[in-house]
Amino acid sequence: MRRMFIALLAMVLLAAIVVPAYALDYEEKPDIAVSFYGSNYFERGDQKTLTLVVYNNATREKVEYDNMDEAGFFGQNEDMLFTAYDVKFTLEGNDCIEVKTPTQSIPALPPMQPTTLNFIVKISDDAKAGKYELNLKATFYRIDGLKTLETYPNPFNPSEPYIPVQQQIQYEIVNGQETGNGTKTYVYQSILKKYEIDYIKVTKTIPIAIYVEEKSVVLEVVSVQSEDLIGKGKGKVTVEVKNVGDKVAKSAYLVLDTPSGIEPQGLGLQSQGMSSAMPAGMMPGMSSMPMGMGMLMGLPGMGGMQGAQLPTTSPLSTTKAAYYVGDLKPGETATATFYIKFDVKDEGVYPLHIKAVYLDEYGRLTESESTTFGIHVKAAPSFDVVDVKSSVFVNAKGDVTVKLRPSTDLKDASVILTAKQPLSVLSAEYYIGDVRAGEEFAAVFKVKAGDEAKPVTYPAEITVKYRTMDEYFESDPVTIGVKVNPKIKFEVYGTPKIAAGSEKVVTFTIKNVGNFTVREATARLTITDPFSSSDDTAYIGTLKPRQTAEVKFKLSVDADATPKKYGLNLEVKYKDLEDEWAISEPTKAVIEVTPPQPPYGAIALVAIIAIVAVAYYYLRRRRK
Repeated sequence: MRRMFIALLAMVLLAAIVVPAYALDYEEKPDIAVSFYGSNYFERGDQKTLTLVVYNNATREKVEYDNMDEAGFFGQNEDMLFTAYDVKFTLEGNDCIEVKTPTQSIPALPPMQPTTLNFIVKISDDAKAGKYELNLKATFYRIDGLKTLETYPNPFNPSEPYIPVQQQIQYEIVNGQETGNGTKTYVYQSILKKYEIDYIKVTKTIPIAIYVEEKSVVLEVVSVQSEDLIGKGKGKVTVEVKNVGDKVAKSAYLVLDTPSGIEPQGLGLQSQGMSSAMPAGMMPGMSSMPMGMGMLMGLPGMGGMQGAQLPTTSPLSTTKAAYYVGDLKPGETATATFYIKFDVKDEGVYPLHIKAVYLDEYGRLTESESTTFGIHVKAAPSFDVVDVKSSVFVNAKGDVTVKLRPSTDLKDASVILTAKQPLSVLSAEYYIGDVRAGEEFAAVFKVKAGDEAKPVTYPAEITVKYRTMDEYFESDPVTIGVKVNPKIKFEVYGTPKIAAGSEKVVTFTIKNVGNFTVREATARLTITDPFSSSDDTAYIGTLKPRQTAEVKFKLSVDADATPKKYGLNLEVKYKDLEDEWAISEPTKAVIEVTPPQPPYGAIALVAIIAIVAVAYYYLRRRRK
């Protein structure tokens, strides 16, 4: 005969239950555990985030219900019993550690579902190295039991609170055979109307260990002195830094980082109160290197140190200013002087960053955090073009005088003129020397205009070169206009006459209608048919503007020349203002050829001979 054990299970909202015999009780109730995510090590002065992982470590071991109602309500929702509700976390600081994050809340924390909490903590600058314990106060609520439960009546049998759904028998199996022992399960339902749950508040304090380590090397900028900081120039910056950390920077370099457009270069370095294992002026791995010598690439001397090889990914692989200072102990200072070139034009305060690259106590190459400081840079020099005068003529040299007014003081200034064809700058740079802001100065250039030049104004560019520190820089170019004057002109007056078939000295009047005096001038007549000449040039000498002079030429005209006016080209060769030979544009010299004159001399001779013959004839007749 089989023995059968019957267990009555009821469902609340379709949930199966087993009727308990005792009051609600269960083991491994909700509880809070904490672990660290990331590091709980800090340095004094740090303000960082402490990340904690919190979780509810409750697990179901054993549950005893007080009555069928509790069993029916919690039966298949037992996670409710192991969940912590309305959880609040408060991390309390102390005299050395300040917690800046307020209380954090979690509505519910189910078992074994960890979550993270982030607390911002500030370590005091006066905190000593060591272990510090903070208190994490956690408060939450857990279920204590079912206070009330109301259901709707059974519509099928009002005298019974539960509605039977199904029943089943499960026999015990031993060695693969069913035994007479079995469990008969009845499943019921009830319709839930109202319920209340009792909660218990739990408060727990969890110690949180924080470790404060010795502060790494930290640079503090003590003072900054500057000289000649000007855009498009070169200046000097002297920075004094102090190691306010707790550790020694061994074999340290100071590195200056600059923004785009600013290029640092090392000048020299001095340390104050520093002691080093190596002699002053010597670098590790180097036979002899003056202290403070800057290197443009990498870190010299560290290659010979164990663990000090410079990684290819180091930010110093392409640094432009790294300087060896030796060991820098806590509280000691070092003063570094840098030349800085500025490829910027605008005035303003520009940020620079200085850091230390050094070997730590384990011989590892380490770098400190960058410390930022600002430098005031004046605007790049500029200038106003006050006036431009030109004595340049077509196909001739001349002076171009430019008057300028600078915006700032300039040292060893010179002015540079550039131009394109048809202009040629014969003296491109004019030295000025030192000039003061707002004072006008003039620069004079020799410029030649080619033969193809027109009498117009051509563009050219003016640039001012100046010295700051030991280097020269140039301002932005400014466009000016260079006027090219027309060639000097001469006018010819007079129309001499000459008979065909005759030779004669003709005279012309020449007038200088140009703007400057010509010297050693010579007029030349271009002889063409029907003229010929054994002397086609005439010396003029010096001829001032608006002045005239007479020139004479000996000409012969063919006998068969047609009587009319002829124009011959007349050119003047002269020395211009630059004492250069020049030839004017040809102008016309007009000569009138008249008809041949009768041979009056021959007729007179014949008449005389005839008169003498007649007289001789009458004289002889009278004698007879």
